[in-house]
Amino acid sequence: MVQYATGAKEKKARQEDILAAALSLFLEDTRRAPSVAAIAAKAGLAKGTVYLYFDGKEQVFASLLVREWRGFIELVKRYFETASGTPERIVADFIAGYAGYIASHPALMRLDSMGYAVLEPNLPEDKLLTFKMELAAVLDEAGTVVDRALSLEPGRGVKLLVAGFAMTRGLWQINDLPDAVLLSPEYALHPFSRLDFAPDLVCALVDYWRGAWGDFPAPEGPDPQGLL
Repeated sequence: MVQYATGAKEKKARQEDILAAALSLFLEDTRRAPSVAAIAAKAGLAKGTVYLYFDGKEQVFASLLVREWRGFIELVKRYFETASGTPERIVADFIAGYAGYIASHPALMRLDSMGYAVLEPNLPEDKLLTFKMELAAVLDEAGTVVDRALSLEPGRGVKLLVAGFAMTRGLWQINDLPDAVLLSPEYALHPFSRLDFAPDLVCALVDYWRGAWGDFPAPEGPDPQGLL
């Protein structure tokens, strides 16, 4: 017999169980979203129970994407809240840590790629609005912290972050290809085959921040420690 969560805390815990199961399955194969039935089985729930909390797998993964982005943006926010040194050093270390984190957490960008192409078109408009507003809120908070850390005019920090995220998304999608393509002799002749995501992301962000903000010494490369 299915046991239903009744209290607010129980419902929240059940939602987190579903999201944890979805993420676990997604990490096994980050090129496709598992079915609701598979998510339910992983969470030890009946399939119908998942639909009590989410309209379908699109909403499950949209919620998961918001959670993962929120966690990453919180790291960005915390970095700028605690960073010390000259503004130039702060920016250089941020770029190194940012690129290192993205490279070592590929699920984030694969979820993000799936968001625009698969999740958003299948979300009801009210759910899509909620999804976008949640991301906008955490980005705006982080941008305000960047403004303070670098003595920027209000609103400048969030624009720098958004542009950096857009560059990251584009470079990731150019680089993130199946092994069958990457190892193809024909593809080896293509300019894209010579791209190296993390170092190239560092170079792209350095070029962007230098043009949009000011000159600073480029980091040696991505920092595997991320934004810790």
